[in-house]
Amino acid sequence: MIEIFADKLYREAKTVVIKYALVFALLLGLGFGLYRTTWGLVGAIIGAVVGYLFAQEKAFQLRLQAQTALGQVQIEKNTRK
Repeated sequence: MIEIFADKLYREAKTVVIKYALVFALLLGLGFGLYRTTWGLVGAIIGAVVGYLFAQEKAFQLRLQAQTALGQVQIEKNTRK
């Protein structure tokens, strides 16, 4: 059961970077685009970079949580013997 949970966390860590980058690009692109159309592209680029940076931290936390869970499974296996 815990291994399934860890696999789910790893999958989420892989997709979170793309999700954050797209959402931030969309939001800042629209926000800057309301000011001026030519600024929309600049906002989208800045948003993608900011989203990517935020997502790296989130992805690290998810991978760490998955590794911790798998470590606990291994400890349990080792103590049963």
